[in-house]
Amino acid sequence: MLLQRIATAVVLIPLLVASILSSGGRPGGWPFLLLCGVAAALCAHEWFRMFFRGTRDRAGGFALVLLVFLSVSLSPGFFGVPALLVCVLLAVFHALPGSADPAEKARTAAMLCLGAVYVGGLLATYPRTLFLPRGEHWVLMGILAVAAGDTMAYFTGRAIGRTKLAPAVSPNKTVEGALGGLLGSVACCVLYAHGFLPGMPAWYAALTGAAVGVFGQAGDLFESLLKRAAGVKDSGTIFPGHGGILDRVDGILAAGPVLYLLAAMSPLARVGA
Repeated sequence: MLLQRIATAVVLIPLLVASILSSGGRPGGWPFLLLCGVAAALCAHEWFRMFFRGTRDRAGGFALVLLVFLSVSLSPGFFGVPALLVCVLLAVFHALPGSADPAEKARTAAMLCLGAVYVGGLLATYPRTLFLPRGEHWVLMGILAVAAGDTMAYFTGRAIGRTKLAPAVSPNKTVEGALGGLLGSVACCVLYAHGFLPGMPAWYAALTGAAVGVFGQAGDLFESLLKRAAGVKDSGTIFPGHGGILDRVDGILAAGPVLYLLAAMSPLARVGA
């Protein structure tokens, strides 16, 4: 299992880094946008396979996720907000026809809306972050901070974990592991900013690491809750040793909006670095 995880990471990490660095500072940033689009499509497939049996609902949800992703990631300024609301209304309209029970219609609409926002909306914040000043480094720092937090939480929890964090959702996670993961995310951001974002105050890098760490771990717990609700162990099997793509990017998805906000408000953005 460990060797499978390492082999998968060896293949995926260089592809991710290459797409981000080749997109940074270029109009459109299409390599990273394309990679995020593929990730959105795969996440949508896993999401709606967990919660819907009907082909119509799966296809409608898949289309909504891609529509949300493209409209939010490519729309200028704050136009993405009304575009997102339009997509949510489309999800509601999709669930209205037919003779199903009203409670089932409401559940369908809710899961379509949640899937469209959770997958398409959150993932779209990364292409938007990329277009900010030094955006390629912000994206890399955020993703690395989530990964560092996940790794540190695992090893800290294994070593000294005693107090259960959320036993009803994820029985193996501990408070000690969560604190170790948070420190890992903070250290990662401080070190990355020192090396690749000159001029970034250490306190702001630490704040970014803390925020990304908290939201990343919350995203991990939320996806565990979703899997329990769907009655599945993993969201998919696309990555050997890792499960589905949602299992790998749950923390990254949740950290996306706060990373974008901190990047947009950072001292580097204000001086146009």
